[in-house]
Amino acid sequence: MTPTPDPHPVRPFLEDRHQPLAQEAAAYASRELRPRPEPRDDEAARKEAKALLADLGRAGYFRPIREQDWRACCLVREALASASPLADAVFALQGLGTLPILLSGNEAMRERWVEAAIA
Repeated sequence: MTPTPDPHPVRPFLEDRHQPLAQEAAAYASRELRPRPEPRDDEAARKEAKALLADLGRAGYFRPIREQDWRACCLVREALASASPLADAVFALQGLGTLPILLSGNEAMRERWVEAAIA
């Protein structure tokens, strides 16, 4: 079985560092996310989203956002989404909240907000 994400179809667009990331993200998603139960209601989903936010940060999966490596972001999101739509949503929202500061914020804003958001 081909792991998700399968970077083979887009290999010409990737750098050498993307292949290990895709494999690592797929393994993480299978090992850490797939076994988690689906939240039963909105309150449980909010708690799970907070837990996922911390777990994904500790695992380093928000680093491609800080690095503005959109190919890596796509590979990570594909892996997360294959195991947990909620984890994918958490990743997407972290990117949407962080990217404007990365692109337009001053250095003080980036120091205050970005590193904490990535961690």
